[in-house]
Amino acid sequence: MSDAVSTRYKDALRRGHVAVVKGRPREAIGHYQHAGELVPDRPLPFVSMGNVYLQMRQPREAAAAFDTALERMPSDLDAMRGKAAALEALGQDLEASALRMRIGELEAMARAGRQRAASADPATEKLERHVINGAAARAAGDLDIAVAAYLTAANGYAAVNDFVAALDACLRALEARPGHIDVHFTMAMLYLRQGWAEVGEQRVLLIERRLDVDDDPRRRAALHALARDYRALAPGLERVAATRL
Repeated sequence: MSDAVSTRYKDALRRGHVAVVKGRPREAIGHYQHAGELVPDRPLPFVSMGNVYLQMRQPREAAAAFDTALERMPSDLDAMRGKAAALEALGQDLEASALRMRIGELEAMARAGRQRAASADPATEKLERHVINGAAARAAGDLDIAVAAYLTAANGYAAVNDFVAALDACLRALEARPGHIDVHFTMAMLYLRQGWAEVGEQRVLLIERRLDVDDDPRRRAALHALARDYRALAPGLERVAATRL
């Protein structure tokens, strides 16, 4: 980006922010649109635009603005939070809940990454072979084998307290089999072990709903035990722990 374009971009953003403060939402949207046109790879103008639309109670337009921001940067958490709020306003609660769960996962991964950077363990390198095997199996279309390899890696990483690698292996497994209950269970265990109450509880409740539809006594007993072990973290875990088997 040239200095001239950068200056114009920052000025357009500033004018948009000033317009918001002065209660001129339509004017603000115009400035944010201009900023977005000046720099086609930045999500901020459209995140700001989406927030203005939310304030104006126009969730459909807000969702579109947040979608544009996510096209520019798919992992932008502010855009994802805004999109979730817009979906909730549109009554699309299931989609909003799934997005908020993904936000929690990304936040958890970021926290785990910071911890991993502070205490890297060379002993975890050998577990990468299971991840490689999982990728090869997925490429060959052997999805069950892929999930098994990823879960082996995840549990191995968890055993040596490399939680970011364990979560990464789980997310790779979910890409192969999004509804695989054992993967969700492993993720719930990882979150709770780290003390991440909100995302851990969400995952436990997701598994509980799955078991209500397709009951499995062994998995239900394991979920009950997990909730019992960590019930001090979140109210929902206390309820699951107290549920009669």
